[in-house]
Amino acid sequence: MTDVHTSTAPPPSLRLNVADRLSAAARAIPSTIAVASPRHSSPGYRTSRQGDSGALYASITFDELDANATRLARGLAAWGVPPGTRLALLVRPGIEFVTLVFALLRAGMVIVLVDPGLGRRTLVRCLEEAKPEGFVAIGLAQAARALLRHKFRQARWNVTVGRRWFWGGVTLQQLRTRGDLLPAPRRVPSEWLPAMHADDPAAIIFTSGSTGPPKGVLYTHRMFDAQVAQIQSTYGIEPGAIDMACFPLFALFNSAMGVTTVLPDMDFSRPASADPQKLLAAANDWRVTQAFASPAVWRVLSEHCAKTGARIFSLRQVFSCGAPVPADVLRRTLDCVADGAKMHTPYGATECLPVSTIEAAEVLNETARRTDEGAGVCVGRKFDSIDWRIIRITDEPIATVDDTEELPPGEIGELIVRAPQASPRYVTRMQCNADAKIIDVRGGSSPTPTEAWHRMGDVGYLDGQGRFWYCGRKSQRVETADTPLFTECAEAVFNAHPAVYRSALVGVGPRGRQLPALVVELRRNVSVENWQRELLQRAQSYEHTRSIHHFLAHPRLPVDVRHNAKINREQLAAWAAHRL
Repeated sequence: MTDVHTSTAPPPSLRLNVADRLSAAARAIPSTIAVASPRHSSPGYRTSRQGDSGALYASITFDELDANATRLARGLAAWGVPPGTRLALLVRPGIEFVTLVFALLRAGMVIVLVDPGLGRRTLVRCLEEAKPEGFVAIGLAQAARALLRHKFRQARWNVTVGRRWFWGGVTLQQLRTRGDLLPAPRRVPSEWLPAMHADDPAAIIFTSGSTGPPKGVLYTHRMFDAQVAQIQSTYGIEPGAIDMACFPLFALFNSAMGVTTVLPDMDFSRPASADPQKLLAAANDWRVTQAFASPAVWRVLSEHCAKTGARIFSLRQVFSCGAPVPADVLRRTLDCVADGAKMHTPYGATECLPVSTIEAAEVLNETARRTDEGAGVCVGRKFDSIDWRIIRITDEPIATVDDTEELPPGEIGELIVRAPQASPRYVTRMQCNADAKIIDVRGGSSPTPTEAWHRMGDVGYLDGQGRFWYCGRKSQRVETADTPLFTECAEAVFNAHPAVYRSALVGVGPRGRQLPALVVELRRNVSVENWQRELLQRAQSYEHTRSIHHFLAHPRLPVDVRHNAKINREQLAAWAAHRL
């Protein structure tokens, strides 16, 4: 499975290793804290008390982070691990996690990342499909790998973070020692390490599986670098900012931008269960200037602040993505941060991120009202690097872009994008490539990432201002005998009812003759008699909801594990079919 590099180094114009961005930050701000996390999540690192909460944090500077990453990368080279080797990384979020990601990137490894929140069975299946040639993992994960060795026969390069027992390989400390034993570099610190090409594989990151089995998305160094560049330039993020990252992968972007990452004390695989008091403690202890979290986290934190009056006065840039953010969450969040703070909701997917962005002020002052009336969710204007089109909806593969029909503004269709931050392909469940990728014939038969179009799997339309209005997942649209119904457009009408916490439009029966039904999660402690009758009356008030006559109460709508926000409508469709 190793992606073997040729002996000839890439020309200077195509050499790119995104880990070099960390080195640049280390040269510019060497003594600035790069990563801080609760002491228990990063044992063995410098510990200090920060702020007024009394909490102890482990921390590492940019200079130390860069040096440690290089030391481990040299250790991999001394051990003889070939560039392009797939290594699964199973380490808890903390300083060690960030260090290892940059070490593996610097050594030319291909990092396999699977969200542990997917559950043990799905996690094992994803890893088996990715065929890693080694594991960089905590002892518990290494023990599981050893017990499941029949699934991972090709895994020979195994590094244990912590104490190693019976499963072989080396420990992280032994890897550091190997790096120290390499002769000192004669010319540059990166000597002994491979020169990477922009399109060399850097990682395999699995999708959340919210609309089907998780798929392994190939990330290249070009992709990572384009993501960092677009995020930094679009939002004006400067080195020296301090970010509270409630999604660990965002810590990697921070380190590449020279931004301090504060990892709060939370279960990152269950963001909706985060303790708001611990989030507030981390934010105020470090006086964070920006923060990134899913809508579920902002809902929990903003509700707590609304009840207690607590605020984060230093927080001036707020980011939320993973699912549409309700207007009430936007309002409450802005109420608990610095006066004049901006809240951004970037839109994208694992296969292409970021795609577009919109600021909360624009939503609250204009688009939220239209969303409540069923116009969809406005996710804003595209990033500079993005090329996008709306094409006529089809569930069939599309061979070339010339086989598509581009739709005019205002007409709902399928969104396709092209950009340097778009993944060129899936590397597991590769049959999905035919459904997700479109070749631009002008780019030839072997397109580069910027010559292939990615089908986002989302439906919506462009307005006259160049903004994309998201109307739902293509696979979750309901095809009745008369007209298609789109989830975001229909559900918004009913979510405005005071008894409804959230809802999900599903279709029962064969596509083309589906019976639409609305599955509703009612608000707690709200007693509303005849809520079904009221929702039926509401449905008759809008042209696009008049065909909905069935309303079913569900105790708790199932959501994705990564962001705790995307509703699993496929599961609810099967449940509704039983009920109806």
